[in-house]
Amino acid sequence: MQLGNVLVTGGSGFIGSQLVTMALEYSKSVTVVDLQPRSHPGAKHLVADISDRTALHAMLPQNIDTIFHLAARTSVLQSMNDPQGVFDTNVIGTQNLLELARLRSAKRILLASTNAVVGNITDGKILESSPMRPLTPYGSTKAAAEVLSNAYGASYQISAAQLRLTNVYGEGMSKKDSIVPRLMRTALGLSTFSVYGDGEQYRDYVYVKDVARAFIHLADSDYQGPVIIGSGSSITVNSLIKKISRATGVNIPFDKAPAKPGEMRGVSVDNSLAKSLGIMIDTDIDDGLARTWKDFSSTVQIENS
Repeated sequence: MQLGNVLVTGGSGFIGSQLVTMALEYSKSVTVVDLQPRSHPGAKHLVADISDRTALHAMLPQNIDTIFHLAARTSVLQSMNDPQGVFDTNVIGTQNLLELARLRSAKRILLASTNAVVGNITDGKILESSPMRPLTPYGSTKAAAEVLSNAYGASYQISAAQLRLTNVYGEGMSKKDSIVPRLMRTALGLSTFSVYGDGEQYRDYVYVKDVARAFIHLADSDYQGPVIIGSGSSITVNSLIKKISRATGVNIPFDKAPAKPGEMRGVSVDNSLAKSLGIMIDTDIDDGLARTWKDFSSTVQIENS
């Protein structure tokens, strides 16, 4: 496998860092663009905002073959409070990157997306063919980014695929604010945790290294369009608390709170397409959580020392 000259946006982030490490094995060169500098031996790092078209086009190399586009503002709450700012990063930033790909004759772009583009499916599993009906400004920006990348693929022969990720967990989560690191902080006595409603809300969780491998695998394929990247097996909040209690060796305390208005009851995805494309999402969640805890506890202790 040879991916040529690779560009990774958001390469200093949680998923991006894992992806950069893997991409270095299969690339002629790797350039990382992010708002935060981070050292990956062998990769070139550029600090830039993808919504700044002038800076982006001035700083990036002329020769780009493969683009992994992960840079985004991903907080649903943030999108509710600052919809314009999230639009600027997620939509304008994606458009800027697609223009860069067009002008520099990039061959392949892989976009990190989300099943939030579909919205609330109350009956059955989410499929790639499920209609786009996003319920939040965040989901709508990701839907727009998908449509833009497909349009550039059809118009300018830039082969585009959109990876719709479920809840990603794994090593490198110490600064994240999703449910897995929140529970692990509670296990360390650094925060408290509330279960909203009955705790039977369910989500799909996928291990970060499986996600990074999926990006690499698809970069070397000719598949175009959306593909769901998830475990295909959802678990409840109550079950996740028990699993993380086992992984940490701590009986994690929590309090009860009223259900959040409008919260989706569950997310269940069908990952049959990913499997048919040869993507392996096979890390057992108990094993993945044990690895996550080992990294998380040691990292947080270092950060707090």
